[in-house]
Amino acid sequence: MGIMRKSWLSLWLVSWPTAVILFLYPINNLPLRCGLILSLLGWLAGCLYFSWNKPIIRFAILLSTFSITGFLICPGRNCSTEQLQTAYVASLRSFEGTRYIWGGENKHGIDCSGLVRAGLIKASWQQGLKTLNPRLVRYSLSLWWHDSTAEAMGEEYRQQTKHILKAASINSLDQHKVLPGDIAVTASGVHVLACLGNGEWIEADPIPGKVIVVKIPAVKNPWFEEPVNIMRWTLLEQ
Repeated sequence: MGIMRKSWLSLWLVSWPTAVILFLYPINNLPLRCGLILSLLGWLAGCLYFSWNKPIIRFAILLSTFSITGFLICPGRNCSTEQLQTAYVASLRSFEGTRYIWGGENKHGIDCSGLVRAGLIKASWQQGLKTLNPRLVRYSLSLWWHDSTAEAMGEEYRQQTKHILKAASINSLDQHKVLPGDIAVTASGVHVLACLGNGEWIEADPIPGKVIVVKIPAVKNPWFEEPVNIMRWTLLEQ
């Protein structure tokens, strides 16, 4: 085996654990996202390089790559808001008990903005694959790539969210004016919670250090007494 081929083999072998580690690592930021994509591309390039002389494997890799690419660039269609809303609420609930990590965005650690984002990323990804709707899959990838803080969500960052109303607090809010999946951004912009319906809200709370579901009125939770802006994901507004 030549020196060049050995070097490629070493890089390819390194790309495997690197991609896995970056995928599982809870914190999501631009350098880590770029690292994950480069690792996946390196893994794919290595698979092609080392299997080029094996027609069946080479064909399977190329077919899979072109099929996925073709699916993603298809126009797609509008989704069922009710189905996506239900999937989003279920996705949010799946994070209950996850430990709080500032900047986290998966089951290994999550913060308040990461929770409401990860829930929608997961729901739109799953619904996109389930209904073969590339528009939803592209949306989930775009939402994953364009990170946003709680404050940014309250300012309709990239038109991902839409302002619905202001309230003196979640406890005093008329619950009939919010829908499951709506999010409440504190006026200070430091925290965000999501409505589950039936008077329940979910949040990644740094005080208990985990994701919790809270039933209103929450007299002992200070986040439920702060002024809030109720926002709605534009994807759920259609």
